[in-house]
Amino acid sequence: MQDLNAIRKYIQNTEGEYAHFAVVAQEGFDYYSNHDKIKNTGAAAIDEVNGYLKLIGANPLHSADNRVSLNRHRLVVDQKIGYLFSEPPQIDVPEDDSGTGDDPLLKQVQDTMGTQWPKVIRQLGLDASNTGKGWLEYWSGKDDTGKNVFDYWYINPLTVRPIYDRSTAKKKLLYLIRAYAFLDAGGNPVTRYEFWDDQEVAYLIKPEATAECKAPTIDFETLPDGTYNIQPHDYGRIPFIEFQNNAHADNDLIMYKDIIDALDKLVSGFANDIDDIQEIIWVLKNYNGEREVTAYNQDGSPKLDNDGNPIKRPVDPVQMMKLKKFVSVDGDNGGGVEPIQAPIPFEARSKFREILNEEFWFSAMAVNPNPPTSGDQSGVYISYLYGQLEEKAGLMETEFRTAIDEFLKAILHYLGSDESTQFNQTWKRTKPQNDTEISAIIAQTPNTVMSDETKTKVHPLVDDWQAERAQIEKEQQEREKNLLDQYNQQAGAPGQEKPPGKPEPNANDGGEKE
Repeated sequence: MQDLNAIRKYIQNTEGEYAHFAVVAQEGFDYYSNHDKIKNTGAAAIDEVNGYLKLIGANPLHSADNRVSLNRHRLVVDQKIGYLFSEPPQIDVPEDDSGTGDDPLLKQVQDTMGTQWPKVIRQLGLDASNTGKGWLEYWSGKDDTGKNVFDYWYINPLTVRPIYDRSTAKKKLLYLIRAYAFLDAGGNPVTRYEFWDDQEVAYLIKPEATAECKAPTIDFETLPDGTYNIQPHDYGRIPFIEFQNNAHADNDLIMYKDIIDALDKLVSGFANDIDDIQEIIWVLKNYNGEREVTAYNQDGSPKLDNDGNPIKRPVDPVQMMKLKKFVSVDGDNGGGVEPIQAPIPFEARSKFREILNEEFWFSAMAVNPNPPTSGDQSGVYISYLYGQLEEKAGLMETEFRTAIDEFLKAILHYLGSDESTQFNQTWKRTKPQNDTEISAIIAQTPNTVMSDETKTKVHPLVDDWQAERAQIEKEQQEREKNLLDQYNQQAGAPGQEKPPGKPEPNANDGGEKE
């Protein structure tokens, strides 16, 4: 383990890179939660305009400030996650030379992964899509009964700072820092750091800044006995695994954020125009109404000057018009009231929205829920619609396969098995499909081209191919047993007693006597 000063330098040197990642990652989470940029800025900085006019008392009419976020980011992310992980990747071991495979080891691995695997892999996909990378942590120890257990879960990517060995061409995790808000033993809020290497983990804390200490330092966390909280581990590697969204660890939002912002601004501005059209601007000619009114205190009493006279304040004629619903004008001198209304450019906005909407689905590499044509389509057309989504999903699958292999090695290490054992991963897409076409293709494919096991894996009506193969083998064994039983009953098995009846002639007794 590094000394305290070295760890402090590692934490300090990761601040800049982490700060940039945190901004991008938080933006992905915000847009997924339907908190787009429009929520902060408005369609055209209306809040700043209203605030300024209110400050100077020159804004008698309210300017609409609708901030409509369309939540497109969540739509396309959930589409990809549902496409990839509605049925989580399944693990199996290739058959060995004997043809029996390694079923006991496979069962151990599956039991160790437990029932939480579908939820964890799905959340890792969400985190990777929103931030560019998801992180899985695993650990082992003894439960309340003293039994050794292995467990794992996803963690917030915003708490992780990986440090890679840059001296090798192949990326290797050298150290890992976790940073998160924490309450120390005294209940005081601190930032807690975990500094991991392949042998141990050190826990450090940094108190919050105060008036007395504006620049607190990072120190080792101490245990009740006064020793530093540095714990060894026997995982053989840093127990954190990175699941990248793609080869560059970019999130999905960067591909289409500008289009989402333009759509939000367009729709919000349109809503503002619809609201503002109800606020009519009046032109007053030769106004002959009140110019001043009495000012009042908050308790309703009139404000008085030092002489006891009511204090007057100027009146905005338009505000008075809105309050009284009428206004006096000088008719003899050409006075009058004329309304002014601005037209809404509906056609231009509609065309612009069509352009943005069309570009969005290409930029997002997603499936348009309202395709140009609909109806009962063939499997080829469905595959065409899902072509871009399949390409994007394939980029994630490539990275996730490698990460899952690392996770399986960690499980094998825990089980004490050979970590070089190879596993097969079966990924299944979830999309509308023409089951009749696919089933017919599978049925017409000869066994010399595709094995029965592969046919079961890809069959559209099979969800769990391993359970289905086990059931097929069980039924096959039962049929063979029934056929054997029927044969034995008809032909007689060796050693089986003859049914009672008339005895057959014996050569020694000379045959049957009359």
